[in-house]
Amino acid sequence: MTLFESRASVILYNALISLKINKNIDKDGKFIIPLNVCPIVPAVFIKAKIDFDFIDISMKTLCVDDELLLAKIKREKNISGVLFVKTYGTEDDFTEVFRSIKQVNSKIFIINDNCLKMPDFEYDIEASLCDLTIFSTGYSKYVDIGWGGFGFLKDKYTYCKTKLLFSSDDLNQLTGEINKSLLENSDLKYIDRDWLGSEICLYSDLSQYTKRIKHDLLKIKKHKSIINNIYSNNLAKDIQFRKVFWDWRFSIFINNKKQLMEKIFDSGLFASSHYEDIGFMYGYKEGGNISNAKRVHSNVVNLFNDFRFSKQDAHKLVDIINKHLKG
Repeated sequence: MTLFESRASVILYNALISLKINKNIDKDGKFIIPLNVCPIVPAVFIKAKIDFDFIDISMKTLCVDDELLLAKIKREKNISGVLFVKTYGTEDDFTEVFRSIKQVNSKIFIINDNCLKMPDFEYDIEASLCDLTIFSTGYSKYVDIGWGGFGFLKDKYTYCKTKLLFSSDDLNQLTGEINKSLLENSDLKYIDRDWLGSEICLYSDLSQYTKRIKHDLLKIKKHKSIINNIYSNNLAKDIQFRKVFWDWRFSIFINNKKQLMEKIFDSGLFASSHYEDIGFMYGYKEGGNISNAKRVHSNVVNLFNDFRFSKQDAHKLVDIINKHLKG
């Protein structure tokens, strides 16, 4: 079954609500989500009144640490689902991880979060070990039209479209509270409001939306290839992420990240960090350990390769980074 909404987070919310309504998950069951997930995602679970817990990521794959995940699933019998996020839109294949999850408990609902990956309208959900796969075309995604998300749900499940009231003021307020929490390293005091949804409808017809995204894909793929080649050919190989991570952004692992970011912005250019360990926002305590999610966030800089960056911008950015490395 193909799903289409104003935001990928709406698909996630509706799917979670549907699982509850149709009793596809235990009443007291909880989902496992990665520590480096977008802060909005746990808020969706809270809004849907579904419990969740966090798992750290692997330094090798930058996705959920599958050994920790499988151990937790075997140890705790109330795990109803797993949200598996493809960090940086990675092209790594996690089929065997999904298979291992199902072998422990075939009823565990696996959500394959492909929101940073290249949109794929030919995705075969029935051949997949995942139960729900979602893509996004919202702000800063692979194809960015500032709106829209789509997904695929196995036919054995029912999808209930809920009527969501939406207020842009409520969304702005939640975003502000999340940013404040991140800045102050403090708990997020979540208050349920009408923040989920959209006040605009760019496309009510899936076929027109699909046509637009496929058209944009051809242009963005070509542009990303050009910019990525500039980065890969002119930056030290030992700071580059593996090629499977190059689609969404071109990410580098670097020391003195704060200083580099300052240099980049002072030059009139920009780069981005990524979601840090957000467990503290939702009361998750690690017992004093430094998580891999935190380690990655402390050293990763994401270089833009979309239409926000020209070839000239990329060359200028390369010069800044190389001078920083010579430091």
